[in-house]
Amino acid sequence: MARAPLAALPLLLLLVPGVPGQVGGPRPPQPLPKAACTQPVYTWCSSWEHARSCETEKMCFAQRRPLDAPPVSVKLFYEALCPGCRSFLVMVLFPTWLLLGEDVMNVTLVPFGNAVEKSVNGTWEFTCQHGELECELNMAQTCVLYLLGKQFGDAFAVITCMMSAVDPTTSLELCLKLYAPALSVDDIKKCGTGPQGNELMHQNAMMTNHLSPPHTYTPWVLVQDQHLEDANNLLNMVCKLYKGEEPPDVCKKNTFAFTNRI
Repeated sequence: MARAPLAALPLLLLLVPGVPGQVGGPRPPQPLPKAACTQPVYTWCSSWEHARSCETEKMCFAQRRPLDAPPVSVKLFYEALCPGCRSFLVMVLFPTWLLLGEDVMNVTLVPFGNAVEKSVNGTWEFTCQHGELECELNMAQTCVLYLLGKQFGDAFAVITCMMSAVDPTTSLELCLKLYAPALSVDDIKKCGTGPQGNELMHQNAMMTNHLSPPHTYTPWVLVQDQHLEDANNLLNMVCKLYKGEEPPDVCKKNTFAFTNRI
């Protein structure tokens, strides 16, 4: 027996007795289409709309607890092409922030590292440890942080995307499209080549050069403004220092350092 072509299948189904939507028969109420989850994982609990579409309501409700303690401050002083910085940010810092959430862990990123600045004719010039490309990437990431402002999660995702790329020097455009589509490469270039970017990088230099004690390598990690000797122990340290009455579940269940050494 010849088979009906697939294109005709919807019409055939309308003629089969008992099939919902049959011609001449009552059409039962149709459920509303389920919203698809298109949100990055770090935004699943940012609104109940996101939580519903991604089916994370229970998880997000469990994470919503009274802010009975301030978040633990974690500051990273780094440079964009430093292999150890890339490894720490991608394999330790970002995952820890995802596990704990911004209510428990407040992250500050300072791209400058071992660069040097000098004033020339009223503007600042920068020389970076890994060359001119690193200076450009430091500036690009500084501008991403500035232009996204309070949308730190999006900025953090863009920077993590850049740092995890095989070639960070060509990753900006794709990472913006994935995590901050409202920004363009032109927006970043305009910031980075103008007076705003120059001043922002000077501020990074000031924060880095006034560390006490001074940094001696990168990545240089401060937790509650104290240098963290073993950066792989970040999760344990933040859990230990968080003073909330109800610590995150991950702090109750795990006491470990990330095994991927930087």
